[in-house]
Amino acid sequence: MIGLCDMRSFYCACEKVFRPDIRDRGVVVTSNNDGVVVALDDRAKAAGIKKFEPYFKQRQLIKRAGVLTFSSNYELYGEVSARIMATLAELVPNGIEVYSIDECFVDFSAVPRTELKAYAAMLRDTIWQQQGIKMGVSIAPTKTLAKLGQCATKQFPQIEGVCVLEHEPQWQWLAARVDISETWGIGRKLTRKLNARGMSTVADLSEMAKADARTLQGITLVRTVRELQGEPCIDRDCQPQPKQNIISSRSFGQKQTCLQPLQEAVSHYAVRAGVKLRAQSSLCFRLSAWIQTSAHDAKPYADELSVSLPGGTADSRELSRVAVALVGKLYRPGYKYAKAGVMLQDIRPEQFAQQDLLAPRSENAARLMKVVDGVNQRFGSGAIKLARQGGESGFAMKRAMKSPSYLTRWREIPRIRLG
Repeated sequence: MIGLCDMRSFYCACEKVFRPDIRDRGVVVTSNNDGVVVALDDRAKAAGIKKFEPYFKQRQLIKRAGVLTFSSNYELYGEVSARIMATLAELVPNGIEVYSIDECFVDFSAVPRTELKAYAAMLRDTIWQQQGIKMGVSIAPTKTLAKLGQCATKQFPQIEGVCVLEHEPQWQWLAARVDISETWGIGRKLTRKLNARGMSTVADLSEMAKADARTLQGITLVRTVRELQGEPCIDRDCQPQPKQNIISSRSFGQKQTCLQPLQEAVSHYAVRAGVKLRAQSSLCFRLSAWIQTSAHDAKPYADELSVSLPGGTADSRELSRVAVALVGKLYRPGYKYAKAGVMLQDIRPEQFAQQDLLAPRSENAARLMKVVDGVNQRFGSGAIKLARQGGESGFAMKRAMKSPSYLTRWREIPRIRLG
């Protein structure tokens, strides 16, 4: 049996953990530069607020409904997620498979069938007690059915966030009551194709002939159908696969016209990409950088350059130097730049990468980066940074409603006032 642990309205829940005064208020979270609503809780949904709709179009509705708005606080969400996953990993004998920032698959094969519900409830209660985040736990013979079980934890309050689908009649009953678009891996385009064939529920999809599924979407849809029938087809993977490309890019909070802010921005992005590269023990052999104006400008401009890195590197200093040099070549005066970015390509595992005789890798550089990463992890991102990164004020995202970084910055730790 495989389980899925899914945090409820995760971004909104993180905002409420350190704000007990707003736990009974509706909350929405906006995207980069406060562009669209990317997360909302049940109270916000009940007020008619729509996910992925522009924030400025819903601002008045949000205000009338008394719903609170927060800018995305990725540092906070990432830290809360890491703590939750660490707790679950300690509680589950066979480990977990992290699927996203607010979801993970859990192997329940070592838990007796008669104790599945109690064990799931224990996980749910532990996360609530230790992290203050509500979590639904669904258990089934396959990953796709476990995903389906989450629909029950959300739709039926009486099961108190725990759904166990042991027998076929149980998941068939649920599948008949869930829209086909809720199936794991079924997107909008495929949903329209299935609707055109007269399929509207998950149960309809589970009865689809495998030959028809293969014709429509290949082996991927065949696996989904088989999983909905209770046959495990998607392996459990506790070790995430190393990224083949790492992209670090953001739109600016305000448009830039000078070269220096652009170079500071790509330096910052290159350093951030380097941290991810080292975290998976890899080296980058090619780097790309780009800058662009808004596509809606009267005279838009966008360009990109790439360069090979002989011997490969994971040194943030080298990645930053190359990115800054590329942007210097890309820059054209007279434009208002809205976005810049860096992509690390041709990524290879460090242990298998062949060294370049003319550009040997420095062991001192690797040790230095390890120290820098350790300090920044302990004292907060940016505790140590390159001089060429400059300050973020010129190119930082617009996050006017951002909450404090309660768990990653010493000066923003909550204070308790007695008396």
